[in-house]
Amino acid sequence: MRRRVPFIWLPQQRVDHAAAFASLRGASNRRSDEGTNRWVLARRSFAIDDPVRYARLLLTVDGRYRLWINGQHVGDGPVRGSPWFQRLDQLDVGGHLRVGANVIAVLVHVPGVDLAWYEAMRGGWQPAFGDGGLFADLAVTMMDGKTLNIHSDSQWRMHLSRAWQQEISREGWGQDFLEDFDANELGPEWISEHFDDRDWSRAQIMRVAGGAVEQARGWGPVEPFPTLLASEIPRPVESIHYPSELLWVKSVQARPDLPLESRLYMERFCNLTDQSVVSHVDALLTDGAGGCEMRTPPDGDLALMLAFDSSRAARPFIEFEASGGEILEIAVAESIPGEFGRGTPCDGFRLEGQLHCSHVFRYRARPGWQRFEKFNWTAVRAMQLVVRNAPGGIRIHRLGIVATHYPAVPEGSFRCSDPVLTRLWDVGRNTVLQCMHDAWVDCPGREARQWVGDAVVQFDVAAAAFGPSVYPLQRQFLAQVAENQRQDGLVRMFAPGDSGADGLVIPDYTLLWIIGAARYWRLTGDDEGIDRIMPAMERALAWFERQRDEHGLIVDVPYWHFIEWADIGRGGQSAAINALYVGALASCGNLAEQLGRPRLQERCKRLGSQTAKSLNHRHWDEQRGVYVDSVDGITGNRRQRVSQHANALMVLFGIAPPDREARLIDAITDSPRLKLTAAPPIVRTGMAFDECTDVVRVNSFFAHFVYDGIARAGRFDWVLREMRDRYGPMLDAGATTLWESFEPTASLCHGFSATPVFQLTRHALGIVAEAAQFSRFMVQPAPGDLEWAEGCMPTPRGPISVRWRRIGATLELSVDHPPSCQLAIKAPLGYVGESIAADSRTGFARFVRSKVSN
Repeated sequence: MRRRVPFIWLPQQRVDHAAAFASLRGASNRRSDEGTNRWVLARRSFAIDDPVRYARLLLTVDGRYRLWINGQHVGDGPVRGSPWFQRLDQLDVGGHLRVGANVIAVLVHVPGVDLAWYEAMRGGWQPAFGDGGLFADLAVTMMDGKTLNIHSDSQWRMHLSRAWQQEISREGWGQDFLEDFDANELGPEWISEHFDDRDWSRAQIMRVAGGAVEQARGWGPVEPFPTLLASEIPRPVESIHYPSELLWVKSVQARPDLPLESRLYMERFCNLTDQSVVSHVDALLTDGAGGCEMRTPPDGDLALMLAFDSSRAARPFIEFEASGGEILEIAVAESIPGEFGRGTPCDGFRLEGQLHCSHVFRYRARPGWQRFEKFNWTAVRAMQLVVRNAPGGIRIHRLGIVATHYPAVPEGSFRCSDPVLTRLWDVGRNTVLQCMHDAWVDCPGREARQWVGDAVVQFDVAAAAFGPSVYPLQRQFLAQVAENQRQDGLVRMFAPGDSGADGLVIPDYTLLWIIGAARYWRLTGDDEGIDRIMPAMERALAWFERQRDEHGLIVDVPYWHFIEWADIGRGGQSAAINALYVGALASCGNLAEQLGRPRLQERCKRLGSQTAKSLNHRHWDEQRGVYVDSVDGITGNRRQRVSQHANALMVLFGIAPPDREARLIDAITDSPRLKLTAAPPIVRTGMAFDECTDVVRVNSFFAHFVYDGIARAGRFDWVLREMRDRYGPMLDAGATTLWESFEPTASLCHGFSATPVFQLTRHALGIVAEAAQFSRFMVQPAPGDLEWAEGCMPTPRGPISVRWRRIGATLELSVDHPPSCQLAIKAPLGYVGESIAADSRTGFARFVRSKVSN
């Protein structure tokens, strides 16, 4: 959008028009003289004469903001994005305004360094202005029809806060800075309309022009963020939760010599000798009526550990009264110490300090009642509070979390005769929900990056669990990947984020992005969204075409040839990535057909056919009845390693001829031959592997595609057993979210691990979209060993509900669907139809087991 108001910022910050053009002389394309990890307060006071009918606020900043209007928290943002495609939040704020005095207060955090969710600007306007910037445009319509416009201008007051310690360590890999906050430097009154901000500076408008010489050269005016894109995703939903259990209270052997990021992870705890230092501790498990009183003993500090009923993406908060000078330190983690074999029961978060994450904040109290809330969310299952320097005691009124996630509507459902699978579907739905925010994130506790491969899987899962409410998030994801595309055509392995334009890249993810775009279109029919990214898909496929050898196969894949955490064969002509290439070509070709691009469609078809033909010729081992993982690109010698990954993809993308499918599926579902291989750090040790006979077993990420391929080959019975065996132990251990790996060695909430949700809806219920938006769909259930199943697939046209039950040799199936959807029912494998009836809203079929299957 073309903006009509400017950005504003601190007037003390140097502005230099010529610096924006200094790269002509070889100067650096990034200025950093103002430092990193800054916290800036911004206020705008104004009056309203009449009652408000409607008010919309457009808001974005360089970094992240927290917004209050008249002292009430309104929201946080902006939606993450590349600075070249800055997202602009749209907020309905009419309910927060009133007749009389009003104030908008914004806390702006400017990291100044790349983070998992933030990209520090390089080049462009940044050398002229440095980091930072706030854009606001408030349009108010009164009941009498009058309008009022308040926007970012010199009437705003701004102040660089020193309440947060600026020089401090980061939380972890790709994460923000730790918060060390001194409440004596900043009281809560600054967000109130009664606060006197006359000592603050007036904001500087971020627009600068050169003189006549610069204008003669064509060096025009410079402004930050020339491209603003209105966010298309809804605002997150939030809820408050209190601890469900107090695990222990202990004294602390204080180590003031340690920095904040390691202190809470290294200090030792002792049993309390004086129980009177804590009273009314049960109040911490509610909204805190009466309050919990805590004071530090003469010989040390005081600590307690609390547990929540499940793991959630949330911001910890505390409300308490103090005399002033007390120090509170809070750490959170995605598991209780000792849970799932991680850490030690009745101890602190020692293990968490080794997992690239230190989710800690420190708060220095002022006198009186006060509240503090962590700025960024993270995964919270347990919370450790340490109180220091409080001989007179503090009274804690509330201690809890503000859970947050994308507002997905839980319209999908699944139940079946196996309670383990029913529960697995529910836990999987909760897992992906905790990984949906302003983007798809891999996990809420460690990175919160939008990894491209992860997001493709997460959309398949979320579409089954939540339906159309998640479509805008996927539309944004597809666009952001295109916006961050590298010059050579590959897409970055996560976007936006801290990988950098020249950072490490995973070529496989580019192919998965194209495959994911076609899956998105099939559910949504979003021609416009696909049309926007089609040029990026063409550039991406052109990169892979340049890597093809004389056989039409991609050879010696550069960069990080990932696939997943498994030791598959990747050298020479890799079967897995070539199969993904065939799938991506087919996906792009189908989209080209829908968008009226016949030449592109034909090119994709031709290249895909050539690649598939070469895979069948060069990788098929007739004696073993499988496709080998890799072939020497020069000699043509087949290497012996075989994986589920490559072979399942041959079925999933229709590469393997029908007469080969049964043999290869038998081989990759032969359980004694399947071996989980070492791929540190996620799979630290593997099983003994014989390349002549064994098969590399799929891990948690690529299980999404392997299970799908095996199920489509008619072996969903194997997939059901595998899901019970792989995921059942997680459920037995009490997991409320599914782990990144099948062992609790990494993230304990990982969106791609929720693939059982997709598999059960897609195959157990058998619901398949055969045309865009389910205008035509098929139901072909795969019963496996289940006795009955029922569930709902939400679609843009309304819910599709499927119920089936086996009675002896008979399977009865019923389908309810929107009248605008055309239904086709197909007999499950091993069954034949006895009778079928259907109308515009329902379908019914009765099948009997065929004699062949018996």
